[in-house]
Amino acid sequence: MTPQSFDIDTAKEIVGDARMRVIEAKARQDADNGVMDEPAQAEGSYWDVVRSDMEYVVYVTAHHKRLERIQRMKERT
Repeated sequence: MTPQSFDIDTAKEIVGDARMRVIEAKARQDADNGVMDEPAQAEGSYWDVVRSDMEYVVYVTAHHKRLERIQRMKERT
């Protein structure tokens, strides 16, 4: 496995439910506030970098989904 070579389901499984919920909640809040404050990239061992990249994928996916939802709501009004 190399960084950024996995899908969102794999990323969620490796990150874990509790951490995933925290990251997704932050991403939704950031999208509501109009900012993109993605998690910091970890340095260290290979797996630290991969786990960090997985957290990034979870954040970006949740942020993107929230922005799409906001856009749909704007189009309805």
